[in-house]
Amino acid sequence: MGVRVKESPIDSIIIDLILEHYNMLSLSHRKPMLSDIEFDDIVHYAQEVYYTKLIEETPIGIEGEA
Repeated sequence: MGVRVKESPIDSIIIDLILEHYNMLSLSHRKPMLSDIEFDDIVHYAQEVYYTKLIEETPIGIEGEA
C-alpha cells in the first residue's frame, strides 16, 4: 500500500533554489551550508516566483479557479 503525497508547486521551486545555492557555494570552494536566514530568503523568493508565474500563466477570466 503506497502513500500518495500531494506535491506543492512551490516545493519544486524551493528545492531548485536550494540546490542552486549549494552549487554556487561548491563552485566557489566554500563550505556547503544554509543558514536559517538564507532559507527564509529562498522561501520568500520562491513565493514571489510562484505567484508571478501564476499571474502570468493564468488566462484572464479564470483567476478565481487557479
